[in-house]
Amino acid sequence: MFEELEVELRTATDAILNSPAAKKVVVAGPGTGKTYLFRKILERFDDQDTLVLTFINNLKNDLERDLGELAHVFTFHGYCRHLLHKHPSLRLGLSDHFEYFPPLVLLVKRDWEILKGTEAPPFDGLMRDLVLPDITNFYLERADYYDAVSFDDSVFRVYNRLIESPDQIEKYTMLLVDEYQDFNQLEVSFIDLLATRSPTLIAGDDDQALYSMRNSSAQHIRDAHLSSDYESFAHEFGRRDEARLDA
Repeated sequence: MFEELEVELRTATDAILNSPAAKKVVVAGPGTGKTYLFRKILERFDDQDTLVLTFINNLKNDLERDLGELAHVFTFHGYCRHLLHKHPSLRLGLSDHFEYFPPLVLLVKRDWEILKGTEAPPFDGLMRDLVLPDITNFYLERADYYDAVSFDDSVFRVYNRLIESPDQIEKYTMLLVDEYQDFNQLEVSFIDLLATRSPTLIAGDDDQALYSMRNSSAQHIRDAHLSSDYESFAHEFGRRDEARLDA
């Protein structure tokens, strides 16, 4: 049984590896060989000019353990902080010694309530939905004042700067993106932007969506699966209850 699954895994992986498409989407849940697939892709490049992105630290740590010798592995906010430190033109009102302060959104909400005399808006949700009214400008101005960034605002800040200055989008020999079903509009749009410069493979499983409280939606991976922009592959065999092939 295991040998049959292993052959099936290799056949499916070879189909993805041999595809000339610049943008690919792989529908793959837990235990279906995603790590094996990612490793085989990354092993094709010897310059480590490759990037792997996911959205929470626990997943990032797992990917870094398994793939860190082959690629740069980041969460979205970690990657955006990296870019802010690297490129002064992306920082605007931030100094080169800006702080990473996760509770920043709570501090800015308190500022709003004091200065505006009304209940603070859901800044993080507005940024996740790519809303660009004066209230998100208020947030960024206060973040500049405190010379600090947090989670969503670091991605929101960098995304909007890259939209204005696309020449600042970094180019990679390969961009791999995991758990796409749990991304929100900001993160999906950020990946779309990076994909204008780099070959891109996104992976996820709409049946595994867990983080709707982050304004995420499994519809994003469904749309990519149906889009003519992406070549779509199913990688749904060998579920965890049958065999753990990505160990």
